[in-house]
Amino acid sequence: MALVSPDIVEMPDDESIGAMPPYCRLPTWLEVELAGLTTEQLDVDDQSPDAEWMWWSIRRQVSHIAWDALVFTHRRCAQLLWPDGDEPEPVVWRHHHLGPDMKYDRLLDEDMFWEIPDLLAKVELGNGWLERVVTERSIDELRADRTSVRGTYFWQYVITTLPRGAGPDPARPGFISYTLEASLWMVFYEQLTHIRTIQRLKAHQGLPLAQELPRVGYLRLPEYWGETDANGPPMRRLPTAPT
Repeated sequence: MALVSPDIVEMPDDESIGAMPPYCRLPTWLEVELAGLTTEQLDVDDQSPDAEWMWWSIRRQVSHIAWDALVFTHRRCAQLLWPDGDEPEPVVWRHHHLGPDMKYDRLLDEDMFWEIPDLLAKVELGNGWLERVVTERSIDELRADRTSVRGTYFWQYVITTLPRGAGPDPARPGFISYTLEASLWMVFYEQLTHIRTIQRLKAHQGLPLAQELPRVGYLRLPEYWGETDANGPPMRRLPTAPT
């Protein structure tokens, strides 16, 4: 089986270790950073084109973390978690998956989920599902499960932080091939990076940070740790070969 240890928070270079992320730590890190914030502090943002990291307020950072934990897991792991098709619907899936019926861009439905306790409950739920995947499935199964998705400049950049499991699909220009092992590490890094962005939004307001986060995954990249306020690569899709 895969190894899940609270002390291992980065994909090991040594493939024989077979470690997977400790998703249970993410809600704790998040709650510690949110403690004591006022409504005004939660909703500060900046929509300037050169301040992309501030486009989502702290509240919306939490909403995106919840969206990521739920929607990624439903899209990528539903067959593993609910092989009989009895999948739950804590959100209206068609309103949250990317597509024409999506209500808010990579956020939970703000008409239904706005208050922090409601958002945190969804973070807990999604990460509980992820914890099930990595404890119930073997590392060999996670490595054998590979998919190819249309790539973006952002994903092309951040997958450079992975020691294995993700890269350009040689058979499909403009696509990126991922193992499930790699995808599961990246969703951990994604959530952790948004917790770091919450810290940056707090620092911008002159608020003290509550903890020291591990600088792992794409937090090693200067744009996402905050060594620069420059925008990272866009979510624009990679070009494909001419037809």
